[in-house]
Amino acid sequence: MSPEILTLQDSLLYCIFVLSLVGGCAFFLKSKNFIDRLAFGSVIIVMLLGYIWHRIFWTLPELEFTAYAIWPRIYLFLELIVLSYTLLSIVFFMRRTDRSAEADAGERRLQERGEYPAVDVMICTYNEELGILERSILAALAIDYPNFTVWVLDDGKRDWLRAYCERVGAQYIRRTDNKGAKAGNVDNGLEHTKRITNAPFFLLLDADFAPRKSILKRTVGLFDDDSVGLVQTPQFYYNSDPIQHNLLASGSWVDDQRIFFDVMQPSKDAWGAAFCVGTSFVARRAAIEEIGGMPKESVTEDLHTTYRLLLKGVRTIWLNERLSIGLSAESLSGYITQRCRWCLGTIQIALLKDGPFRGAGYSFIERLHYMHGLLFWLCRPFILALMLAPIFYYFLGLPAILLEPEALLVIGLPAVGGSMIFHAWISGRRSLPIFTEVTHLLTAVPVTITIVNAIRKPFGHPFKVTAKGEDRSEVQVQYSMAAMYLAIIVLTLIGMFNGPLLRTTGSIDGFSIAWGTVVMLHSFIAFLVCVELPRAELDDEHFPVSSPIWVRIEGKVLEAKSSSMSLNEIVFERGSLDLDLKPDQKLEMAFLGGLAARASVMTQNASHVRVRLRETEAIRDQIVARLFSDPPANIAEQGSMLRTAFALVRRMVGGIAGAPKNVHVKV
Repeated sequence: MSPEILTLQDSLLYCIFVLSLVGGCAFFLKSKNFIDRLAFGSVIIVMLLGYIWHRIFWTLPELEFTAYAIWPRIYLFLELIVLSYTLLSIVFFMRRTDRSAEADAGERRLQERGEYPAVDVMICTYNEELGILERSILAALAIDYPNFTVWVLDDGKRDWLRAYCERVGAQYIRRTDNKGAKAGNVDNGLEHTKRITNAPFFLLLDADFAPRKSILKRTVGLFDDDSVGLVQTPQFYYNSDPIQHNLLASGSWVDDQRIFFDVMQPSKDAWGAAFCVGTSFVARRAAIEEIGGMPKESVTEDLHTTYRLLLKGVRTIWLNERLSIGLSAESLSGYITQRCRWCLGTIQIALLKDGPFRGAGYSFIERLHYMHGLLFWLCRPFILALMLAPIFYYFLGLPAILLEPEALLVIGLPAVGGSMIFHAWISGRRSLPIFTEVTHLLTAVPVTITIVNAIRKPFGHPFKVTAKGEDRSEVQVQYSMAAMYLAIIVLTLIGMFNGPLLRTTGSIDGFSIAWGTVVMLHSFIAFLVCVELPRAELDDEHFPVSSPIWVRIEGKVLEAKSSSMSLNEIVFERGSLDLDLKPDQKLEMAFLGGLAARASVMTQNASHVRVRLRETEAIRDQIVARLFSDPPANIAEQGSMLRTAFALVRRMVGGIAGAPKNVHVKV
């Protein structure tokens, strides 16, 4: 047990004082400034190290072979994994790159030389529907670069896709088997295109990722540095992920990968440890050929590719620009499947003979960064322990931590709270307390199971494709997960009332009440996410497009201004249009710089009119190409704690009120 240094009141005042100072640092310091990152990060590191020292030497019972003594040590071991990951993250955050100036210079060199190296644009597909594929294919064909060829690598052997590629002008490749999954598909594409174009570079896109027009001009010039073998760009999404969508927080909360793409990868790049993420990257063909093609030993061929390249002295660099947009997992099951595959692949690579742990030729920093990535997944079992700890205490009398309230306020809360504030600051509000933890909680059980299975049998698992384009028109409940979170809430509440709330002995009880309350809050939010709200059709996903449009109605041509647009719909401002429009009324429109299409009125109010487009196939192709070649952001890129909290309240009291109005909902 820790010694009592201050009174409870003094300890509380001290905690408030320290957290106020940390909050002041977050307010006045700038995360883009190296000195500020160094100063703020060093303070948090000292606080965390102090907490670790106290945890190890002052919060454990005497060592005995009893549950009372063993359980706190198991919990501490899992907690130390999380603290190690956190400390490494803070150290890595000290450095950061921004290669936009290098990309500017590379683009100028290409223009000055007037010679643009050939690029093969490869789109990998297996079972995606045309509504998804057309966005990637048509946007790829619209890339602003004078020397490229678009290849669709079809592992689904679909004749209709071959016919579609012929119609729009893309090249089509299929193979006789699916050996090696995505990696095998890419290698087959490289072998095929070498005989035809033999382009020195290739851009790889997943089936659901649409490139921006500028993607090749922004990346190819970076290969003037011969040590660069692969240029990776971040993944952005044009739809909300299951957590954002089911909490009605698409406009106020970021997807869980934003901190990785926007903050962690630029930091890893500064340390020479950025890595490939599987799509939206440009690679040097010779470099991939030198490592024998895309690796197939792991289900995460992208990460393995980076480490194979490192052994050849070839770098992966990170260009942190929004050069493509893709389709996020739409269902919670797809979201979890994706994370479990990433976890499994990370463990598999760690066990390979040429991996960063067992292989020769890696630097200490490269190995350390891989350990950091592995620790990210190994943190998940701690989340389970964190959620179960109050139940173990209430029903079995097994405390996870023996901590006096004074020590909690002086050492524990300042370290944990300060770390949360620092991460929100360093991430540019891409990390929010409570909601960030919920994203990890939702994958805690399946990822922990994946870790156990990977330890028992690391290889031989099939490559699981993330389902995209599913029918999401009805409410769907993940019953087993929802029941688990509900059980945690009920058991915690029952235990709380049977124990600490009905007795006043033992100062640890107040700590356990607070802990149990936090557990119930997180579990309740996770429970809400498990009740999945309907989604609009993909074609009705709106982008905030503000541009002039012209409306022909009753022989008149009137100018208006759009406020949002999808592939099927346009919402425009009425402005000064004094028209008495009727539902289903037909009209003609010109938009997106001259595209013309027929439309019919859907709804209207005093300020806006919503119309449904009735375009031809050719017009639709042009809409897809223009809308997805340079799309405005329609999903939040920074978080707002207040707005996200309001969204949570709306979700709590509104049931399925957040379901798209044009979707029929069965309950």
